[in-house]
Amino acid sequence: MHRRTLTLLATPTVIGAMTVAVPALAGISLDPSAHTARTTCFIVRIHKHRVRECLIPGPRGLRGLPGPAGPRGFAGKQGKQGTPGKSGLQGIPGTPGTPGAPGTARAYAVVQPTSPGKPALIAAQTANITGVSEPSAGVYCLAPAAGINPATDTAVASPEVSYSSGGLPGVVAVNAQRAPHCALTDFEVDTYAPGAPPTPASGYAFSVIVP
Repeated sequence: MHRRTLTLLATPTVIGAMTVAVPALAGISLDPSAHTARTTCFIVRIHKHRVRECLIPGPRGLRGLPGPAGPRGFAGKQGKQGTPGKSGLQGIPGTPGTPGAPGTARAYAVVQPTSPGKPALIAAQTANITGVSEPSAGVYCLAPAAGINPATDTAVASPEVSYSSGGLPGVVAVNAQRAPHCALTDFEVDTYAPGAPPTPASGYAFSVIVP
C-alpha cells in the first residue's frame, strides 16, 4: 500500500494537483538549474522520495482598475527656440474699393478790399458765400448759403497778399460771436494792421473756409 501510494503520487495527475499544494509541504528545495523566465521547478521530498515539481504559469488574470493619478511633476526647462519656418505665400490682392465722392469744403471765399466799405468776392474762388460787407474799417460780414449756420458751423480765415493793398499781409482773425458788428446769420472776419497793439484796418485781403 505504501509503494502504490508513492506510485500514484508520481503520476502526472497527482503531480499537477501538487502544484497548488506544494508551498505548504515541508522539505521543499528549489532546483536553480530548472528555473527559467516563465517556469520555476523545485524538488519535493515526499515519504523519503524526491519528486521534481514545476510551476507552470496559468492564464493571465483580468486587468486591474487604474490607480489614482499621481501628483503633477515639476515643469521642465524651456527648450531652445526652433528654427523660424518659411514665409507663407503672399495672398491674392483684394478687390479695390469703390472710390468715394470728391471731398470739398462746405463754403469758401477770397475777399478783396477794393475800397473802404466796398469789399468784393473773387467769384472763381468762392462757393456758398453769397455776399460780403464791411460795416466798419477792418470788419467784414460774410453771408453763407442756405444750410450753413454760423451759430453751429466754424469758419477759418487766413491772410491773402495778392489782393491786399501794397501786397502786404494783415493780421486776420475770426470773431465767432459776431454781434454787435454782423448779423447772427453771418460770419465775421476782422483784419488788423500789424503793430502793437493791432488796429482794425481796411486794405488787407483774406481767404475764409467753412469745413
